[in-house]
Amino acid sequence: MSDVSSAAGQEEVWYAIEDGINKKEKRRRVIMLSLITSAAAIITGCIFLFNLRKSLPQPEEIVNISQIAQQLPNDSVSEEIQLYVSPKDVVTVDKGSTVTYTDEGIHVDGNQIAENKPSSLIDEYNKIVVPKGKYTKLILSDGTSMFVNAGTSVTYPKQFAKNVREIFVDGEVYLDVAHNENCPFVVKTTDFEVNVLGTAFDVNAYSHSIESSEVVLVRGKVRVMSNLGNEVVLSPNQKAKIHRSGEIKNSTVKADDYILWTQGIMNLGIAPLRDILLRLSRYYGVNITCSQGISDIEIAGKIDLACSVDEALKRVSDTGRFSVSKLGDNYYLKQK
Repeated sequence: MSDVSSAAGQEEVWYAIEDGINKKEKRRRVIMLSLITSAAAIITGCIFLFNLRKSLPQPEEIVNISQIAQQLPNDSVSEEIQLYVSPKDVVTVDKGSTVTYTDEGIHVDGNQIAENKPSSLIDEYNKIVVPKGKYTKLILSDGTSMFVNAGTSVTYPKQFAKNVREIFVDGEVYLDVAHNENCPFVVKTTDFEVNVLGTAFDVNAYSHSIESSEVVLVRGKVRVMSNLGNEVVLSPNQKAKIHRSGEIKNSTVKADDYILWTQGIMNLGIAPLRDILLRLSRYYGVNITCSQGISDIEIAGKIDLACSVDEALKRVSDTGRFSVSKLGDNYYLKQK
């Protein structure tokens, strides 16, 4: 397939994905939880912005390409990491493994598991699905590295076109994008997209979560644009919060706190207990809830994710004076 036809095919698939997506106080008290402290260096830099604007395809094109896009599986049932190297071929990947794409082939921890030679339009795209309680690292064909958090799926081409690099994310990823000023990198989600040339940032955008989505910039500059046309440009140590309404608000943060999960540490920030338990549920792959009476209590601190879910909850409950009950893989916290 020529570069021109490959690029056109990739654009059509992403049009279809976008179209399908677009259709489809109580008083609080703050509990300081100091479980572990850590720091990560932030590298500063700057890049040029590329504002990607495209014309929409005709309806008949959307229908045809949408049928192709739907062939990309999304196995949310499996408890293992699933790497789809074609719509019908799936490889199980161990937790913490690194998946690498090169011109020669697709590798897992250095061992080649498939060739990197697309034979059809749908075969040009791969998808990795990381269930709750798992994580992995992905190195794309352009050299961009990506940590993929629990409960996340990423769809991407085996080989990028020469004029644009696009991926689709549902969940949380941390990307260190390979710089190429002639080929912008675009991260698409259900509610927004991020346009960059070469930078490092965290995207938290779970489509089925009640939480707002977030983009936190570590290095470079990015433009965040909601599906409703609102946009904001971020500098290092800034966070964009994207609401379901399309509204975007930016704030100054300590960016390294937001990527500690790539080192096995969860930064709690200062957030309601219900949000903290949702993140712990996603990471450990179990169901953790709490009574309504304590759901708004705010927790601050960091948790070492090397400890078990029982130990993590014990430390949270001891600090907040909660009780924890367990039934199978279900945990429930309430006030003592």
